[in-house]
Parts: sequence; structure tokens; C-alpha cells
Amino acid sequence: MVTKDRRQKAVVLVDGFATSGRVLASRFLMQGIPCIEVLSHEAFPEKYLKKNHAEDYLEDPLFTDKIVFRGDLDAVVRQLDRYAVIGIIPGSEMGVPFADALSERMGLFSNGTAQSVARRNKFRMQCALQDAGVRTKQFICTQDENELIAWFRAGSFAEVVIKPMSSASTEGVTFCSTEEEVLSAFRNLIGTTNHLGDKNTEVLIEERLCGTEFGVNTVSWNGKHRLAELWQYRKVKVEGVGNVYDCTRLHDWPEGQLMELVRYAFSVLDALGIRYGAAHTEIMLTEKGPLLIESGARIMGGTIPPDLIVSCSGQCQVDLMVAAYSDPEKFLETIDKPYHLKRHMIRKHLIAQHEGTPEGEIAAIEMLARLKSCARGDFVNLISDWHVNRTVDMMTSPAKVFLIHKDPRVILEDYRRIRDFETYQENELFSI
Repeated sequence: MVTKDRRQKAVVLVDGFATSGRVLASRFLMQGIPCIEVLSHEAFPEKYLKKNHAEDYLEDPLFTDKIVFRGDLDAVVRQLDRYAVIGIIPGSEMGVPFADALSERMGLFSNGTAQSVARRNKFRMQCALQDAGVRTKQFICTQDENELIAWFRAGSFAEVVIKPMSSASTEGVTFCSTEEEVLSAFRNLIGTTNHLGDKNTEVLIEERLCGTEFGVNTVSWNGKHRLAELWQYRKVKVEGVGNVYDCTRLHDWPEGQLMELVRYAFSVLDALGIRYGAAHTEIMLTEKGPLLIESGARIMGGTIPPDLIVSCSGQCQVDLMVAAYSDPEKFLETIDKPYHLKRHMIRKHLIAQHEGTPEGEIAAIEMLARLKSCARGDFVNLISDWHVNRTVDMMTSPAKVFLIHKDPRVILEDYRRIRDFETYQENELFSI
């Protein structure tokens, strides 16, 4: 696609390592808009670099290497000047701050840098909500054990959550109910470096929220927000670990209390200055009403294949992002358009009770394939490593299975069969 000034139209993805970034690149390319990847740092761990799918990005013979920010923002701008860039989008959680800075510098549609820190730092995030008059949970950020214990005692909490200031998935998250557990979790986290490369110089401690957890996926333009998808989460307790993700269910267009939850999500976006692009906002629906867990200014991580979501609801967050950046006026015309489920979906995160070698993996995959609602499976972790780790968080789930059917009762029946399999170890997939 070429603009009137003869430059090729393109989108910039910053740090497109996550599955979500790669999906964005391929979906933009389907609309004739290539993506250029920009790295926000010179040195990324190899585990991220090897996840890159170069075939999804624009190849330019004038670039002998990737465009990398090496401290000179103007140098990056000059390299991009050969293209008519229509948007700067974070391709992972790591890319959010630099996407803010680069889009602001280039005078493009941007969330700006004024609240970039609040969009990444979970303590600043809760503070931003307080400043905007949005209801929040109780929390404290500290690097001092004495301050931590004094806060814990004063609050008389039944349980608290200790987590890094910035991270992704459930890395470093620990639930504690005693002073001993609080101190142990604090000492295990302080001073470490998370898998995004951030040093944990301080630790965030929050009251444990009880209720039903939801993920609100949105796409915004000029401060107006569109609900792309509403997901309901279920977690189960794993001995010695705490809660891990069990399944994620696509929810129909919300009404009543759930619409209140969506409006609360929109107020969170306003408080964080998210006026353009995607956001994935995790909220707990409690007895007090909806309360923010955390929000990310990027599309939902661990992306569910867009075609599966579209087959259920007729839209998805990734395609709405493409629509917003390629034709903003048309996107705004349908900003309040609801979706309605034609088919129901559950993404089941398989839970391995034990560590071992998956001797019976083929039989297990065949069993899953026979389920009436099983539409697709993601067994990359299981097959590539040829080893099953005990599931302690989302990243150690050995596989995911997508259950899709017109009848929600069929999905629930298949889901229960998988849970029985996990709980009672009915075949050898997870045997030692």
C-alpha cells in the first residue's frame, strides 16, 4: 500500500517477541500493510530473539540489521522516515514505554509519555487510579522489611499478594497469609531480575481480592473505547504453589453487573491515559464491585488464534487494532457495536501435577482430539521440550486446548473430562 507521497505505508511494532506481536504483524500484512520491527534495547536475551518471526516483518535491503534504539531517538526516526508510518504499536509488554516515546516524537497518534510509567509499574498504576478517583484495592510498595510487616499487621489481612513492580503472566506472584510467608516471599523476590529484564529493587504488596476474575480486551481511538472481548478466568489451587490458570472462557456481550465491570475498565484506561490502541485489563469482580488487578497497554498476551475468536463472536481484538489504525473514521463509526456469540469457547490450560517425561503424549492427544468441542490444541511446550514440568504458573502449562461449540453444555462436559484426567491421572501424559 503506497500513500500519495509515494512512501510505503507501514506500522512499527516495538519488541515484537510475544505471540501477540507476531499475530499483529501477520494480520496487518493480510491487509496489505507491512510491519517494521524496532527493538527498544540493544541486548535482549536470546530466548526472546529466537522467538522472532522475521518473515512477518518488512525486509528492507537498506537495513543491514534490525532497527535498534541505542540511545538516540532521532536516529530511529531517521531510519523510519523512508516510510509513511501510520502507527507505533507495542508488540509485547516490554515495548510499551518505547512505543509511547517514539509515537510521541514522530507526532503520530500516541498515548504519550506523561503516564508511561503508570502503564508499566503496577504501583504507579494503582496510584494513577487513586489520583483519578477510581476505586482501588489496598497496596504498598517497599524495599524495607519493617515497613512491609507494619503495613501487613495494621491491615489485619487474611491474605496478601506479593508481586514484582513490572512483569508479565504470573511470574513472581506469591500469595501469603502469615508474616513468615510474607517475609519469605519478599526476600525471594527483592533484588532479582524478572524475565522482562527488570530489576526488582522494590516489591509491590496488595490485599488479596476475592471474587471472579475477568480480562477486558479493548481497542481505543481518540479516548473512545471499544470492547473487543470479555474473558472470564478460572484458577485452581495447586499444592505448594497457590492458584494457577485452569481455563479462560469467552463471555457473551455483558449486561447488568458485567457491563458495570466494563465501564470500570474504561475508567481505568482513562486514568492511565490509554487513548489509542489495545489494552488488556484484568479485573476482579468482588463484593465491593470491580477492582483492578492490573492493566497492560497492549493486546492480550498468549494470544488465542484470531480466527477462532472471530468464528465465535464475529470480531477480535487483533483485527480491531488493524481496523483502527488502517481506517480510524470507520472504526469510530462502530465503536459501540456489540458482539454476540455464535459459538462458545473455553481455552483450557493443561495442568501437570508431576514433572516427568510424557511417554503417553500421543494417546493423550488422541483422547483430546476425540472430544466433541476440541477445535485446536497448542502443544508446543510439550513436544518441543520432550519433558513435562510441574505446572506452577501459566508459562509451565504443558499445552492448551481450545474447546468450541454452539452448545455451552458440550463444552462444559468436555472441560470436566479434561479436569478428571488431570486430577486423577487417568493416563500417562504427566507420569514420572
